[in-house]
Amino acid sequence: MNNKIYKAPPTPKLSGIATKLLMVYTEWQQHLPTIAKTLRYSLGVRIDQLFAEVISLTAEAQFSIKDIRQEIIRKAIIKNDTLKFMLFCLFELKGIDNKKFLSLSIKLEEIGRMLYGWKNQCLKNNKSNKTEK
Repeated sequence: MNNKIYKAPPTPKLSGIATKLLMVYTEWQQHLPTIAKTLRYSLGVRIDQLFAEVISLTAEAQFSIKDIRQEIIRKAIIKNDTLKFMLFCLFELKGIDNKKFLSLSIKLEEIGRMLYGWKNQCLKNNKSNKTEK
């Protein structure tokens, strides 16, 4: 019998935006089973895909070189805006109640502001680096 004790893998250090994304995605996953099947397997799946894309693009931007980071963040902003619109569509189709919609929307709006701030910071840094050369 093997008596080795295994340690849990280290918890990744997440940035502020990644932490917020994880929180709102976790909340979305709690609401997903309560959505009517007709909407869950159409709009719900698309919203879930958009969440995955925003998370993926944010992670990609965090680990990318500075020259391309701004473009990746721009794509994440577009996906986040699309996600907010699709969530609004789900709300209009009565697939999610007012309280759940507001909770998710407020958090996605904050993530959008964080992404815009990050993009503007990259733009500012790129301009200052070009003027130094």
